[in-house]
Amino acid sequence: MSNKSYIYRLKNLGLPAIESIDDLADACRLSLGKVKYLSYRTEYLYKVFCIPKKTGKTRTISQPNRELKALQAWVLRNILDKLSSSEHSKGFDKGASILDNASPHVGANYILTIDLEDFFSNVKASHVYKIFHSIGYNDKISAILTNICTFKGALPQGAPTSPKLANLVCAKLDSRLHGYAGPKGIVYTRYADDLTLSGQTPQKIYKASQFIGTVISDEGFSVNKAKTNICGTQKQKKVTGLVVSEHHAGIGRQKYREIRSKIHYLFEGKSNDFHQVNGLLAFTYSVDRKSYKRIYSYVNKLKLRYSGSEASKKIAAEIGIKA
Repeated sequence: MSNKSYIYRLKNLGLPAIESIDDLADACRLSLGKVKYLSYRTEYLYKVFCIPKKTGKTRTISQPNRELKALQAWVLRNILDKLSSSEHSKGFDKGASILDNASPHVGANYILTIDLEDFFSNVKASHVYKIFHSIGYNDKISAILTNICTFKGALPQGAPTSPKLANLVCAKLDSRLHGYAGPKGIVYTRYADDLTLSGQTPQKIYKASQFIGTVISDEGFSVNKAKTNICGTQKQKKVTGLVVSEHHAGIGRQKYREIRSKIHYLFEGKSNDFHQVNGLLAFTYSVDRKSYKRIYSYVNKLKLRYSGSEASKKIAAEIGIKA
């Protein structure tokens, strides 16, 4: 394909037509020297540290410095966000939420959840290069953009570009898993490194659990067996933290009761943690409007019961509950 054909393709996708590092510097409004430094010296521009997981293990975070992060944000905003992820990907994109991932599985009798181990570090620089090259950038610019977005040969957990690039790289994985699941009446979605398959019979789900590990391995990822789980008709079914029932996906009874209890403590003056309650209310509003309306009614009842009290006045001022 000629250079003109590549440029036409880029423009047709609404992407910046960059043919050289000079073009990249002009497009992102940085000096040529600065772009060269940020793209060729990336191994020196990260702060690496570990944070504890609930499991007792640690998660490695590779945090780019301020200037590199700003350039990565430019790449995300002007290139990556203009590309569509797989229709089966429900996370890491604008407007996507855990509710979008859970809703397709409402009404399923059996749910298989799988976690991909070391998700970002298993997306290699070669995969990222193919993304940039496939949309029309030449060899040199694809290599420069790959340098900007990768660290030690893989996606760094901490760079703003990593989530979207991981989604784009996983498009083939999503296509293959849906290609297997769809014809068998199994619903497949992926939220970042969480894969979910659901169906009506245990045989199909158990058979799927044995097969898809091969596909995952073939695509360069590995399954975290400790987080692989099958929920049937006798167990509460959860998808990315939300409880999925026959007709509804939401926060579930336990979380609902927990929020009610915390609000009650506020009215009784036994707690002063408005920040946590507001966070829980905002979360509930975003994923479960039915439960949120019930909480709203409960708060109004408590206001009447404790009307005139100092606690009630403070709660009215501090809790950001929506009608």
